[in-house]
Amino acid sequence: MVTDDELRQVMPNLPAAKRGAYLPFIQQAMAEFGITSYWRETAFLAQLAHESAELRYMEEIASGAAYEGRANLGNTQPGDGKRFKGRGPIQLTGRANYKRYGDLLGLDLINNPTQAATPEVGFRIAGQFWKLNGLNELADKQDFRGITKRINGGYNGLDDRIKYYERAKKVLSKDDSADEPPAPPPAPGPSSDASGAAGDAPAYPGSVLRQGSKGDAVRTMQQRLSDLGYSLDVDGNFGPGTRRAVVAFQQKGSLGSDGMCGPATWAALWK
Repeated sequence: MVTDDELRQVMPNLPAAKRGAYLPFIQQAMAEFGITSYWRETAFLAQLAHESAELRYMEEIASGAAYEGRANLGNTQPGDGKRFKGRGPIQLTGRANYKRYGDLLGLDLINNPTQAATPEVGFRIAGQFWKLNGLNELADKQDFRGITKRINGGYNGLDDRIKYYERAKKVLSKDDSADEPPAPPPAPGPSSDASGAAGDAPAYPGSVLRQGSKGDAVRTMQQRLSDLGYSLDVDGNFGPGTRRAVVAFQQKGSLGSDGMCGPATWAALWK
């Protein structure tokens, strides 16, 4: 999951106050729409950075009058151009698109179009657009040009998009991303217990543990962090306190700071 520091480095011109206000909604949208691996996260953030000028604009500056009467956008009623102007980090434009994405997200964007410019809704629209247009799959193939064409219809601003993409690839932690292959499980020891002694790691659960994860694997990780002196509840629920402990452990071991427990972080816990 993208962190505040990572977002700051990818979008250095985004003011701290806005970054803090937007980050939880960016994280939620990325989780909701499966933008949860290194390649998906880097491509998504890069495209958002370009499309919104580093989240500076959540609403089109122009009035929207130029869209009046545009049947291809579904603008069939008087005032639709201004009413359904571009909003959100990947700008939603036109009555038809507001209706489509409102229906998909369970929101009445026709009667409340300005919701699309709020972080609560705007990032969900961006995430839904990303998933609906198969951009996760293109990101998995590292087809950044293909992603650009599906968003833009061409390659406008490609150099600027690539600038953010290269920056994001350097900033985000690949170590704990979901597209990393799991570490091979260690041979079972004759007397290993649930928490595992140092040097005798229990088998990696096979998927990245992140905020919102629950179960025995989370409890095992929590117990190990507690044994190492980190303060958190050992309850099998990966909440904010567990994430803070994981980040602190990662920073101490130079493992990045994405707050997720993937194969490398898991293995390091028992070194």
